[in-house]
Amino acid sequence: MTEESIRLDEIPERGERESIAESAIAEQLVALVRRSTDLFKELQNLLKELDDLNKTGVEKIYGRIRLMKDEVEEGGTNLFEYVVRVSPALPMENLYVGIIQNIIRLVEHGEAAANRALLLVTKGFEKMPDNMYIYLDSVMRKLTEMMSIVIDMLNKLSNSKVVKELYQKEVTLENNVDEIYRELGSEIIRNYSNDVGALLLLKELTDKLEDSADILKKVGSDLRLISLHR
Repeated sequence: MTEESIRLDEIPERGERESIAESAIAEQLVALVRRSTDLFKELQNLLKELDDLNKTGVEKIYGRIRLMKDEVEEGGTNLFEYVVRVSPALPMENLYVGIIQNIIRLVEHGEAAANRALLLVTKGFEKMPDNMYIYLDSVMRKLTEMMSIVIDMLNKLSNSKVVKELYQKEVTLENNVDEIYRELGSEIIRNYSNDVGALLLLKELTDKLEDSADILKKVGSDLRLISLHR
């Protein structure tokens, strides 16, 4: 994300400046969410390697995830600076700041979940029951779908009705993740009550995924408020 790509042109009218600033921010947010989606797709692949007990595969994918996290953090920092510079023409500054912060938190949670999987496979983790992997894979699919909805919301911010409908889909998906999370918690306790280390790492991994759904729901909520303003 280059400095030039987020430069604000000097335009006399405040309304025009605001429109250009918001369009530039939305464009950069889309780029950040797309890169975040790439990270979570890699995490989905990493969980498959964990299920196959492929330590080398987990290690390789984890390295890529860390690089992606760093890229999103750097892009988010650049966008923070831009938001500060255009803040006089940006009445919804706090909401945009919150969205950027949450996208950074999102990739940090994704990297943390990947780290827990790496620790599991490094410490001689036994193959998880099939239903547990199915639950995890389902959560990952719903998270990437939630990110796709966030992108749609960013591209349709000028249409508050459409954004509201997309937000309702986001809420439904977050509720679905909560339901699966509860099932996963029960399965973890049932299958790993005699292995405290694996139990704790799996619990932390699933906590990070559930928190990621909460973060995406909050991003959707903020975008809905922005769409009402626009």
